[in-house]
Amino acid sequence: VGILYDDVSLQNVLDMTADWTAEEREMLRNKVPVTGLKTPFRDGLLKHVAQEVVNMAKDGLERRGYKETGFLNEVTEVVRTGLTPAEKLLELYHGKWGQNV
Repeated sequence: VGILYDDVSLQNVLDMTADWTAEEREMLRNKVPVTGLKTPFRDGLLKHVAQEVVNMAKDGLERRGYKETGFLNEVTEVVRTGLTPAEKLLELYHGKWGQNV
């Protein structure tokens, strides 16, 4: 909502992705399901792109004026830590839970 319903944020995302090549988009489509935010992309990780996008979404929500930024808390935490909920569960499964749910 903070991106799609806010012209400034939407334009910022379009500007950010305008020079992504078809090869880069295909690479992301193939690798992100496996490596998530740890996917190497250009001079960094996809995590860094995600941080920018979350910031743009937050800015867009703030401009809407409905105090909706709290809805981004979970996504912000995933981007901050780089760990998805699935990765946290896998850590527990292979660690503390001893591969036994």
